[in-house]
Amino acid sequence: MPRPKKCRKVCQMPPMREFRPVGERPREDAVILSVDEYEAIRLIDKQGFSQEECGGYMQVARTTVQLIYNSARRKLAEALVDGLPLRIEGGDYRLCDGKEAYCGCGGCRRHRRGPAKDAKEERNMRIAIPLDENREDVCIVLARAPYFLFQDESGETVAENPAAQAQGGAGVQAAQFLVDSGVTELITVRCGQNAADVFAAAGIKLYKSVHKTAAEELAALAKGELEPLTRFHGGFHGVQ
Repeated sequence: MPRPKKCRKVCQMPPMREFRPVGERPREDAVILSVDEYEAIRLIDKQGFSQEECGGYMQVARTTVQLIYNSARRKLAEALVDGLPLRIEGGDYRLCDGKEAYCGCGGCRRHRRGPAKDAKEERNMRIAIPLDENREDVCIVLARAPYFLFQDESGETVAENPAAQAQGGAGVQAAQFLVDSGVTELITVRCGQNAADVFAAAGIKLYKSVHKTAAEELAALAKGELEPLTRFHGGFHGVQ
């Protein structure tokens, strides 16, 4: 018995679902691009995601994304080169249910500005720092840091990073975890552009880490000595 396909998460249906070439004779035979193929094209070619990050959003493996993406590109080429109509329909997908605190992929309107907040609600400061295995030193990577230190008015806590062992899209998954954890400030050595976009949409301030230990960074932030982190790198395969 063949293994059932896992439905790919899609943020919303495409606004335009049919395209026809301008020509002297109409063509009725159309190239069918599935909705999940459209989503892969949108995320990778328009939003600039890596295949791993795309897999993280669509909640499938990177190898699956590669198959979807390659199929979509072949169909687009066929429609363009042969002058065929293109129609978007069908596929193995499920629409985003809107229950996530933040989506960040640029397609789901209800998530674009991060989780909704009451205008009168005060946002208490909650600082996060990626930690090494010793739980004291700042980890030089954000996405696959073993732990995160959180500091707020109630004190300090250390939590495991659920994205550390992710097969793909670790940077965005780690960013989503921090957003869901209510972080308002993040101190980190480096950050990928896609994760930075998630932080920006959620209103999280980023600061450049310059010290070895998290304790030193917290003290420096309290004194106003840390500079904002404004330079971000592109996506990498596996590490951010």
